[in-house]
Amino acid sequence: MGLIIRQANIYGAQAAGLMLVGLTLLSISLDAVAVTDRYLAVKSAEDKQARELIKPISKQMLALFDEQLPMKQALTVIYGAEDGPLFDPDTSQILIPYEFVTEVYTRFHHDNYQETGVSPEDATRDALMHTLSHEYGHAYIYANQVIVLGKEEDAVDTLATLMLINSFDNGADIALSAADLFSLEDEDIKEFDDDHFWDEHSLDAQRYFSTLCLIYGSDPEKYAKVISKAQLEIERDSYCEEEYFRQTENWDRLKERYSVLPSKVK
Repeated sequence: MGLIIRQANIYGAQAAGLMLVGLTLLSISLDAVAVTDRYLAVKSAEDKQARELIKPISKQMLALFDEQLPMKQALTVIYGAEDGPLFDPDTSQILIPYEFVTEVYTRFHHDNYQETGVSPEDATRDALMHTLSHEYGHAYIYANQVIVLGKEEDAVDTLATLMLINSFDNGADIALSAADLFSLEDEDIKEFDDDHFWDEHSLDAQRYFSTLCLIYGSDPEKYAKVISKAQLEIERDSYCEEEYFRQTENWDRLKERYSVLPSKVK
């Protein structure tokens, strides 16, 4: 799988401007609670670099979550955790190790990702924005008791991609970096075994193409190159357009049904 060549992201993930997204939320008696973050002590120069990559986007993403998907219980994002990335329902925490951020940066750096027009640093922030949205999706589903049909991992992948596309001026480009990370991770797999198919996540290659499909569907003219000729011949392009609008509408309905009033965030 090849990475998509793009023009330079002059915005930088840390400077991406949030667009106002109109959401009509039903009145529910429970108040929303704020999402907070906490940074554990760094242990190395790599940890320090990871923390600096995180800081420009963490508060921005947490504000987005509070605005679009307010929750019914407190949630803390812990950076520098030993395990993760994951959502721990027992502690109501999202755990993000510094080592994970370093690993993501290393993948982009070693792949000469700057040749796509996006620096490894910005690509790392982009991917982390998707990861945070993915894990927050798990937290939102758990706390607000959202009904999910099918694999939850696929559902929150879709949510994360749609949040980026629909909430940021260059959200589809941010999501494209996250898709490319799935592609890079897929290169680690030399041979499939049963464990790959038993995993709760879809295969990295599937996550890559599913993300590309939503990106294409959001703006077919701008992202025409992400759909191959073979896929055009089986009308995958029209499917992706339909899928983008269908999934956006489905998640908007879930937000209306399950979200609490953001105006009462404490």
